[in-house]
Amino acid sequence: MPALNPLLRAYGKLDVVGGFFSVYTEMRVKNRAVQGYVKPLIRELDVYDKNQDQEKSVFQQLYEALAGGVSEVLENIPRREVAAQADIAGPLDNPQASTWQVVVTLIQHAFFKAILPGFERELGRGGRGTPPRAERRGAP
Repeated sequence: MPALNPLLRAYGKLDVVGGFFSVYTEMRVKNRAVQGYVKPLIRELDVYDKNQDQEKSVFQQLYEALAGGVSEVLENIPRREVAAQADIAGPLDNPQASTWQVVVTLIQHAFFKAILPGFERELGRGGRGTPPRAERRGAP
């Protein structure tokens, strides 16, 4: 996660001390339209460090501490990670994802059902996702 600090500073106005970031995505492009999903997972996120952030303003320190607290609230306790999933669909030049879906999956992952690392489905030729191999009929 610290390697993402330039991006986090530019868009989130914060930086992180530690953590691991993984992303899984499957996309299918056909007839200039895209269909798929993106699934970011963050493990062991550490946003605020008193020593690292001592030269920042009090308001910036509070903001980073709040961001760290929110990440802890959204963390799936058994898996110790924050995760979300967003379906992406639309024309190739302007695909769309739902912000509400991201918020809902963050909450679901934290409190109800874990989002597991890995790929969800194959985006088959029929345009719809097919179940993972283990769930297909006759698969070992």
